[in-house]
Amino acid sequence: MNSTDPVKDPWFLPDMTWEEVRSALEHTDLAIIPVGATEQHGPHLPLGTDTFGAFDLARSAAPRARGVVAPVLFAGVSAHHLGFPGTLSLSQETFVTVLLETAECLAHHGFRRIALVNGHGGNEVAMAYAAHLITKRTDAVAMLFGIAQLRKIYLSENIDKLDIHAGVGETSSVLASRPHLVKLERARRPELALRGGQRQLLKEVRERPELLSFITTDLPPTDELSDTGVISLLDPSDATAELGKCNQELFVEALVEFLEIWSERVAKDREEATMK
Repeated sequence: MNSTDPVKDPWFLPDMTWEEVRSALEHTDLAIIPVGATEQHGPHLPLGTDTFGAFDLARSAAPRARGVVAPVLFAGVSAHHLGFPGTLSLSQETFVTVLLETAECLAHHGFRRIALVNGHGGNEVAMAYAAHLITKRTDAVAMLFGIAQLRKIYLSENIDKLDIHAGVGETSSVLASRPHLVKLERARRPELALRGGQRQLLKEVRERPELLSFITTDLPPTDELSDTGVISLLDPSDATAELGKCNQELFVEALVEFLEIWSERVAKDREEATMK
């Protein structure tokens, strides 16, 4: 389900009335907050690529996981992309504060589990911290479903190709969900200014995936790294809608499984508490 669908989504907070939210709370305590970014994605993809992906993932999983989707932010932590026009970025402090205050409202209304779903790598650290604060400062427990989980899917075949931003994977996803926003004729393999040590690590990362973090955490601002804004050793024009659809289905399955395990754990904890 896309955020542009013309039909009412009974699990999407902006589509619901307050009475419908009250009714939903009789059957679920789960709220899902998807967050992406508004930032450059090369000359061929829309600035909202990460946000669209996070929204679509959350809304597709929500009916199966019985969770209300409460989108909050279109901007994320994207200062490294500010060298390209159109990028919006929040400070980590502002970003975390908005998530925390939103969660406080949801907890006030009775939501006791808050899943933060991340679609942008630059948000990951701040969202992990936000989940910690939400759990400590509200009546809800928050957990992060983020890039760490998604990369196990979309980088499984191309982990040594650094296909992490506006490359074949993301281009395929947008071709599957919003093909009218893709300018595939503008896509090309970027020229990346990687250091020799980073290129050497890429040769080893297929056998040792944990090495990827040594590369991604030490990249320069994107306009210094890539001539197009794309971060990939692949050619984004090789993307296909079929690959995007396949990945999206795997993303949804992973999120639903994550939420179901959480729900089962909570139910077991409550059962054990009543037996004491």
